[in-house]
Amino acid sequence: MKRARPLENLLLAGSLYFLAVSFVHLFGIKVPVLFIYFDVPSNVYQDRIISVLSFVFSVFLFAGARLSRVTLNIVKYILIAGLGAILGLMYNNFFTSLEHRGNLIYWLEIGGLTIYLTGLWFLYKRAKLSKIE
Repeated sequence: MKRARPLENLLLAGSLYFLAVSFVHLFGIKVPVLFIYFDVPSNVYQDRIISVLSFVFSVFLFAGARLSRVTLNIVKYILIAGLGAILGLMYNNFFTSLEHRGNLIYWLEIGGLTIYLTGLWFLYKRAKLSKIE
């Protein structure tokens, strides 16, 4: 059977992204796009928690990219987790009194994650229709 190479590649790219997010949070390096609220003070323990959770999501995405037979089942759960992340970040932007709450970059980063997940969803649907393993 053919494999879903574009889907695997997108999952791998997401895995590398979240590994980078994990790295910058672990060491407190505030890099825009990798550190969503880069201009807001944070505590070391918060950054470490985000680092751990980003690492877990990186591994989750990597597993989806590497396990051919169960990739589609894993992607379904990755999409659910990603939707939860988008909704949580939007909730945070709307209802947290951040000093720079209106900062457009926060919304652009959420938009980037939304575009990424939309691409995953599209490739997931295409792979399901094609019966790709």
